[in-house]
Amino acid sequence: MRPYVIISSTMTIDGRLASKDSYSELSCKYDKIRQHVLRSEVDAIMIGANTARIDNPSLTLKYVKGTNPIRVIVTGNGHLDQNLRIFSVPPLTIIYTKNENPQLENLTKNQVKIRKFLNICNILEDLYENFSVKKVMVEGGGKLNWSLIKENCVDEIRLTISPRIFGSGVSVFDGEGFSGHLSPSFKLKEAYICQCKEEIVLTYIKR
Repeated sequence: MRPYVIISSTMTIDGRLASKDSYSELSCKYDKIRQHVLRSEVDAIMIGANTARIDNPSLTLKYVKGTNPIRVIVTGNGHLDQNLRIFSVPPLTIIYTKNENPQLENLTKNQVKIRKFLNICNILEDLYENFSVKKVMVEGGGKLNWSLIKENCVDEIRLTISPRIFGSGVSVFDGEGFSGHLSPSFKLKEAYICQCKEEIVLTYIKR
């Protein structure tokens, strides 16, 4: 068993999460509120190591009331700065890594758990079975989004399209890609223009 998985991303017209110089401030105030409402409705928020390093988020609730979800960081090599904001505020943070890094052990004093994993499916199963996580919000980055899509582990995709164009940078699904006839297809559930009148909000669900 695994949790229900929702990818939530704000991207440019050309499908980028961030520019070549790591600029990623794309959301209007209404989009930020939507993100935090979704955070309040899930049991865990998952991000990749690059998102943790570059954006340095706390992944706690703002704008809405509720219980802060568990934070999950996925890292292949286990290299994470111990001074990241996510490690200095509650609640629980779980680091999933393929490689042991003795430096990470210092973080276990600060409501941080270290877990080994083989693939993304292992992580979802572990969250479901050992941490009672029934719904996960994935906030990127592109490599993590791709890993989940590749392994057919995504149930819903929520996208906000910003009016910017970057031309290069981090793709919302950043991987080797599918052959055309093998590419997954999601069903459009909802589409509307944001209150800011500049962004388009889309929701897709698994067929």
